[in-house]
Amino acid sequence: MSRLIARILLALSIWPLAALVYMMVFVLMVQGNYGPAREARGFTVAGCVTWMFVGAYWILLWRKSIVWTGRRRGLTFGAILGALVLGGMAGMLMGGVTGGDFGWFIGSVTAPVLWLVATVLIWRESAGERAARLANAGRDAIVCPTCGYNLTGLREARCPECGTQFTIDQLLAAQPARAGVELEG
Repeated sequence: MSRLIARILLALSIWPLAALVYMMVFVLMVQGNYGPAREARGFTVAGCVTWMFVGAYWILLWRKSIVWTGRRRGLTFGAILGALVLGGMAGMLMGGVTGGDFGWFIGSVTAPVLWLVATVLIWRESAGERAARLANAGRDAIVCPTCGYNLTGLREARCPECGTQFTIDQLLAAQPARAGVELEG
């Protein structure tokens, strides 16, 4: 099994593992706490512990595959705040509708899920990063300037991924590693 396939399988495992962590922490919190709002405290603590687990797991799993620019780091930390605010809003909305502790549950599970979705979008490699990765791997790849799809070996100058058509001159001029070199004469 390749490392990428193993990493993808581990990424898919995050959902059942996170559910297991959440349920274990919630049960421990509710069993150990008595008095008013014990379920709300259980949901809150279980959500926080699960989010820490999910964040650590996700970052450790993908850290070597990400080009960690200052912007990407900032957006990742900003996603934490955004997910926290949106999760809190979802929890308050559901708490108002249901009138019980269910809002605490919704808020505690919404935030980490939103953060995961945000990191997938933030951590995607750009077309330039993909070209650089392929070049570092020893492959002289031709990539689509629009979407970054590897066009090496194709018989026409049309990207099968996004459908954009190019002339050979346009395609070569748009390659990040070749910027104008092939067209000099």
